[in-house]
Amino acid sequence: MSELQQRIRSLFFSFRERRRTPNEIYVSDLTGCFRKAWFAVKFNASPAPSPAMVSGKLLHHVLRDVLPGDELFRGAEFEVECSVPVEGCSGWVLKGKADVATVDAVFEFKFTRGLEYNRAHPAYYAQVSAYAFMLGKTKAYLCLVDRESWDVQVLEAEPDVDLWNSMQAEAKLLVECLGKDEVPKLNSPRLGDWECENCPWRVICVNLKEAQAVEPV
Repeated sequence: MSELQQRIRSLFFSFRERRRTPNEIYVSDLTGCFRKAWFAVKFNASPAPSPAMVSGKLLHHVLRDVLPGDELFRGAEFEVECSVPVEGCSGWVLKGKADVATVDAVFEFKFTRGLEYNRAHPAYYAQVSAYAFMLGKTKAYLCLVDRESWDVQVLEAEPDVDLWNSMQAEAKLLVECLGKDEVPKLNSPRLGDWECENCPWRVICVNLKEAQAVEPV
């Protein structure tokens, strides 16, 4: 690969660079594998960007140009940062970035390859529901878009207080596990088998012999 090709490639991958501030837990950390979240925060790391991740980020940037043309999104804010303290954990914050926020609603867009609604909904809805609570919105919309067919499904509901309380409890448990330097017990991946297959911690995880039996909420 030539130097010019490498530089252009690096520019695309820079879309996924995230610098994690100490004592921060991302909402997205808690919608996937709990052990994966522990590794990410423990080692202050983000996964290496894949082409699918980069294309998804690029499509999110397109939203800024497309959505404001519709009356529903007039005056909307994009990539809205939000954060709240982790309950009972001094100095720790739960942080996120909502794709789109209007006066009373939050919209989260997921660009996928195929729309497997039943599998994707629980974890992704927990994410958009959390953003609604953090930003004080009364509505939450999960918008699933197939990158190949451009089929769309929009899941609408009021923010779920039980999901929010569960996420706060998991954030607190994660902090406790980090404080004790205890690797959480491995549970089934919430986003499907592909989460394990593409996990940057897979080699370490499958060879971990003596994980502490710490059960996520």
